Amino acid sequence: MKTTKIGVCTWSISRYDVVSGIEYAASKLALRIAQVGFFTERSVRTADPTAIARAARLADVKIISPFVAFEREDYASIGRIAATGGYGFDEEYALRLELTRQAAQLTAALRCESISVHAGTVPDDPAEAMYGKLVERVREVAGLLREHDLWLLIETGREPARVLARFIDAVKRDNVGVNFDPGNFVIYGTDDPAQAVCTLKGRIHNVHMKDAAASPNPGVSYGGPAALGAGDARIPRVLENLRATGYAGPLIIETDTRRLGMEALQNAVGYLRSTLHH
Repeated sequence: MKTTKIGVCTWSISRYDVVSGIEYAASKLALRIAQVGFFTERSVRTADPTAIARAARLADVKIISPFVAFEREDYASIGRIAATGGYGFDEEYALRLELTRQAAQLTAALRCESISVHAGTVPDDPAEAMYGKLVERVREVAGLLREHDLWLLIETGREPARVLARFIDAVKRDNVGVNFDPGNFVIYGTDDPAQAVCTLKGRIHNVHMKDAAASPNPGVSYGGPAALGAGDARIPRVLENLRATGYAGPLIIETDTRRLGMEALQNAVGYLRSTLHH
């Protein structure tokens, strides 16, 4: 591929300590790119961009596309996360919009170009009320980020790629793109990740290298974690299609270390380097 820029999600290292994630990426994994993540309101509001930037500078690590998650999202089932996730949840929208505003200021201070989020589960049918609601709210978020010259990257997987592509077209904002996650398509049972690369061609600004094991009831119950290259995401084929569609951005390892162990990160680095150089 044009890119050999491998990085890691800091939340795969330490969910709530961005600085230690950056330091681990450099010292233990010999990586120079880190996607940082903020998973609580407090973590966004109390983040010190000067300290984070200093840690990155000392470790010679480039920080990219802060990922912002929202509290009180309910992952108990695929149905519950569709109802409570992202910007579609009425009870939390004002708070999540304000949190995104603060995250935009943090992101600008860190000199990153984008914010990544799970924006919500886009319905297949544009006539559904949730569809129109998400279109309007993502437009509002995109406008907010435009004030800081930032992109909004929507994480993939909770809906088929064709649905997300059509949704982004409906939003009609030129600073909305995709944070591509092949594992999520498997976890949610929504699409073939390799084909999804082609469907989303030209929209992909960042890629997670995450694998997953398919659920016995795809779309009904969640799939599970898998070591990179050992699951059902067909990572070699994903990489081939990324190459064919001209993607030249970073490949950011994301692994469920809580269930697979920290060694899964080192193994993922080795697997990815070996696969890229074949």
